[in-house]
This record gives sequence, C-alpha cells and structure tokens, in this order.
Amino acid sequence: MGIRPSSRFSYALKALVDLAVHQGTGPVTMAVIAKRQGIPLRSLEQLFNRLRRSGLIQAERGPRGGYCLSRPAQQIRVRAVFEALELAALSSKRRPAVSPDDPARSVWKQVESAVRTTLDATTLEALAVQMREKVAAPMKHRYTFHI
Repeated sequence: MGIRPSSRFSYALKALVDLAVHQGTGPVTMAVIAKRQGIPLRSLEQLFNRLRRSGLIQAERGPRGGYCLSRPAQQIRVRAVFEALELAALSSKRRPAVSPDDPARSVWKQVESAVRTTLDATTLEALAVQMREKVAAPMKHRYTFHI
C-alpha cells in the first residue's frame, strides 16, 4: 500500500523547496525552477498562480524579476502548501455518505489526523536542509585524498 501525493502537490513542494534553498539570493524565474526540478513550465505557471494567491510566494517584476518565498522558509509549513492546493480539489469531489458508526470513518479520521500532524511538523526549511544534504553528500568523498 502506498498513499501518493498528487503531481500538483509534488511539483509545488519541489518548486518551493528550490526557492527555500536559494532564499536570500534574489528572485528566481519559473523557467529556472522548471529546468532544475524537471517540472513542466505550464504546470508550474498554474501552481504559482495558486501559491501566490494563497500568500506563500511573491512575484517581483522587472528584468531581474522572478519569484521568492513570501516569508522565511522556517515559517512555512507543508500543511499550508497542501491546503493551498489540495483542499479545494478535495472539497469539490463528491464523497459518498458514510454513517457515523461506519468503521471506515473511524480509521480515516485517524489517518487524516496523522497526515495533519506530519504536515504541520514539516517546514520548507527542513525539506531544504534535506535537499542540501543530499546534494552535498556525494561531493564530500569525491575530492578526498589519501596519503
């Protein structure tokens, strides 16, 4: 069994973590993020519209314009990203009526609670640290000289 995130959520996290890793270096264009993260540019354009409207990113116009996080990465929880992208889609889908005593309802409430806890506990900064460590790990041993 594996519960997988939607492509939309996965692409958004990749893009936002990219912005978190490069936070403080100035705005980053969508084209650069799309290329670095392997995200279709058209998908990224749609995502950034939603992320901007939800207040997670901001756009800077001009020749050196692009996008940046609206606040420090350690202040942005993954739950905010999920809510900005997924809740609207989930609430628009029709769900079958489930009686209050249905055992499935109890199980899914527990699953939802666990997911909420994890999304609340994870920040973009924590994901950016993981990304930096993965990128740096192969390089640590690459230039080690043995005498």
